[in-house]
Amino acid sequence: MLAELEQVYRQHRQALFSLALTITGCSGLAEDAVHDAFVRLCGMQESPSGHLAAYVYAAVRNSAVDCCRRAQRDLKLAGTLFAERQNLGVANISPAADDVSAQLRQEIESLDAGTREIIVMKIYGELTFDEIGRVLDSPPATVATRYRRALLALEEKLRRDS
Repeated sequence: MLAELEQVYRQHRQALFSLALTITGCSGLAEDAVHDAFVRLCGMQESPSGHLAAYVYAAVRNSAVDCCRRAQRDLKLAGTLFAERQNLGVANISPAADDVSAQLRQEIESLDAGTREIIVMKIYGELTFDEIGRVLDSPPATVATRYRRALLALEEKLRRDS
């Protein structure tokens, strides 16, 4: 399977990159999308049924769409969570937005280390509760509960203080 994937990659690498670039509009994201797709494909146990090249194109397309979604979410998070005006390159963020970001950052930093780790792994690392549970050697249900409780507590503190 790996030899077949390598052959498809060598024959179609420019077109695969172009497809990803068309979807993402960014060469860096396009490279990430192709890379992520091939990492997943190389990890497959069985060869897909049908034409392998078509399957690879579909995998790259899906990966590019996922990269776009992550990039949009990351931009949204950057605008609200731990954001600084100079990091965003945006000159006219309201002082109120700065206050909320600073307040949110302070509230997150006041959480216990374990809860803070869960929030960072879930939001920034995009790990599932199962994966976080393996990292922390905790049941996934416990991780999910701690995550939800932390979000509720943060929301309550922000509403109370605003």
